[in-house]
Amino acid sequence: MIAALIRHAEISKDKNVLVLLLLLGSYLGMLVSAVLGHFWVFTAALTVSYASDVHLHKHEPDLIKFLGKLKWGLSIRVLVRELAVLVMLRDLAGTDGDAFIVVFLGFVAVHSLRLLYTFLCMFIKRRRALPVRVRNLDLSKLNMPEPPSPIAFKSHERKLLYLDTAVIVGALASQYTKVIGFGVLGVAVAVTLAIVGMLMLLPTVSQCRRVPSHERTFKILNQQVAKYQPEVVLYFSYAAGARDSAYQVNMWLDTLARLGRRPLIVLREVTTLRFLAYTPLPVVCIPKADDLSLLELPEARVVLYPANAGKNVHMLRIAEAKHVFIGHGDSDKLASSNRVSKVYDEIWTAGEAGDDRYQRLRGTIPAADLVRVGRPQLSAVETVAPRPQSHMTTIMYAPTWEGWTADPYHTSLVLMGEKMIRMLLNSERPVRVIYKPHPLTGKRSVQATRAHRRIIAMLEADNARRDKQAGANAAKALAQGDKRLRELEGRMGKLKAWTVVGVYGIWDKDRAALAKPPKESWEQLNADWHDTFWSSRGHDRHQVVTGQLPSLYSCYNESDMMISDISSVVSDFVQSEKPYVVCNPSDMDPELFKQLNPAASAAYILGPSCQELGVGVEAARTAGMDRLADHRTILKRYLLGDGDSMVRFNDAVNALFAKASTKFPPGDVAEPILANPFTRGQAVVHDATMPIRMVRQPQNSMQQYF
Repeated sequence: MIAALIRHAEISKDKNVLVLLLLLGSYLGMLVSAVLGHFWVFTAALTVSYASDVHLHKHEPDLIKFLGKLKWGLSIRVLVRELAVLVMLRDLAGTDGDAFIVVFLGFVAVHSLRLLYTFLCMFIKRRRALPVRVRNLDLSKLNMPEPPSPIAFKSHERKLLYLDTAVIVGALASQYTKVIGFGVLGVAVAVTLAIVGMLMLLPTVSQCRRVPSHERTFKILNQQVAKYQPEVVLYFSYAAGARDSAYQVNMWLDTLARLGRRPLIVLREVTTLRFLAYTPLPVVCIPKADDLSLLELPEARVVLYPANAGKNVHMLRIAEAKHVFIGHGDSDKLASSNRVSKVYDEIWTAGEAGDDRYQRLRGTIPAADLVRVGRPQLSAVETVAPRPQSHMTTIMYAPTWEGWTADPYHTSLVLMGEKMIRMLLNSERPVRVIYKPHPLTGKRSVQATRAHRRIIAMLEADNARRDKQAGANAAKALAQGDKRLRELEGRMGKLKAWTVVGVYGIWDKDRAALAKPPKESWEQLNADWHDTFWSSRGHDRHQVVTGQLPSLYSCYNESDMMISDISSVVSDFVQSEKPYVVCNPSDMDPELFKQLNPAASAAYILGPSCQELGVGVEAARTAGMDRLADHRTILKRYLLGDGDSMVRFNDAVNALFAKASTKFPPGDVAEPILANPFTRGQAVVHDATMPIRMVRQPQNSMQQYF
């Protein structure tokens, strides 16, 4: 049964299983030894339970979630531990129950204080909760209360639950020495710590009685936005899996920073803001639709949408602007030519292929609404070039995720992934593998999660073998590289943190470091990080890339060939003109597969047997001089277009801005409805002395539909 639970939780590492078994075993040991009266066995089990708990919260977030699903969270574990202590004391106390009474009252006092403490923390959180979050905009005029000391406020729930440690230690000391004073001392320590913590919260509680109103918050926000005068808005919402979907907006940050007009980024989920990459541009995150209507954008005339999401309608209501779907990558998936895109004024595609995809909708999207702008992000992708002799052929495997439907062939990961990796690791001439799965991998499919973890295990095992053969020098270089990477990440973190200085919520210890603007360049730090990462890893270590760093395009540059599924990474990789393999897990006829998926027309097609994998690997060793090289050059123009993509994208923004401005000049807004719909057609008399103001139409009952 335990083995089945472990498999269900997808706990694959031996150390994770060990921690879980130690935790469960320690509680079983406490309960049994308490009933039997074995003092030292109980003490040992108690110590293991605390050590396991601390390790869980520090290093095993997946196990914490798993235990929560089992209804065995920290609160339950603490109560069971306290129950075991009381059973132990009741059994050993005999006729003298003083120790039991002291400890029982101590537990009651600790939990009573915990409730009061939690109430104060909830009061502070709610009063300090703004309806908006920002980056690179100064909201210091709000005069928000400073946050309490992190010692008293950060992770307070877990700290309060651990206060019972002092009571338990005192109880066990009293039982061992027969001196009740130890038990009293333990209770006093726990109660004192809780009271001291509450005293540290009181100044903030007092300040939180006077916080800015909702109206004042948006007044100050609009003042800051008005100073910047945004002309272009990038609007992003993706409530489902917002953390893993941040890549969809991150890929556009550099392009927006190079625009000839002033862009503003508007987000709807706080989680997305947390995982947004560094940007010097102003960012506004407004979760509620009613609050979004209070954001004033009188100069904005172009709104860009990287994703089709339900909350897009909250911004589409703005009549003064032109709305554009830019997507987050062109691919042959049906989602890249969705009929939902009809709601936008224009749809911007990379090249001719993007236009052709919309032909399947048979005129639903007018050809005049399709504009080719290229892929400005791809300027970072290097084209194929000869490699030095010491370079080990590097194969990148970048499968897409399982998708929103039950299509078993959407991703190659489940049916073909492990087989491909095993064949690459066992090839006669060694290769290096860069495994970069889609950020949403495993969101819907347990099978995909299992395959993903088994691939990682295979690569780690092969790395261990290669590291052993490489010797101590390689290990030393890796350790030095890791140290340098941590240093660079710290400096990058401070630079990113500087973008939120104007917002409340920065801990006191961070304010000193952020007192002066950083003098470092993000671009230089980012380049140094990537150079350090690839140089310290040597030429033969496999890499598993699941975070924002190293970047996708950096992985392209490091690779000699890519294996992928039908997705936008294929179209982007064509920019490099390197050979690539597209998986065909449904075993469709290869020629038909290419006809249905034009981005694969210059690829080596890989069926479920993976027998053709060797052909693709040999093509990777030719530095782009294989039989499909000419076809890739032609396909590149078809997929991505000609010319400088950044220039084309900027021109498209300017053209649409000018088009929107002819109807609504910057600063002008849509006229309000002047006639009662029930008296339409009747004469409406206005006082000539009262001018009609050009103001945004106030919210009405239709807001409920948003």
